[in-house]
Amino acid sequence: MRQSSTSETGGWCNTAVGRKHYTDGRLAAALANLFDGWSVIGLGDGRGVYRRSILNTGKVRTYDAYDGSPNILQLTGGQVMHAHNDETLRC
Repeated sequence: MRQSSTSETGGWCNTAVGRKHYTDGRLAAALANLFDGWSVIGLGDGRGVYRRSILNTGKVRTYDAYDGSPNILQLTGGQVMHAHNDETLRC
């Protein structure tokens, strides 16, 4: 039987988050330019690589990151918060 890469709620399981993610640096730079001066919320943000890349440009005011992976808070040292995609998110 093949083991799933997602949890019951559809979030990536802990091992898959690290193995199946690709970061596009040019996309991150373009997003930083697009969001210059704004506050950003990232949904499905994985380990927060785009969050870090965009914040490091100094162009966005804030960037709150959320992901559905069950232990994302622990995996990211609190940089990405856990959120179920099927629940109301209050910021």
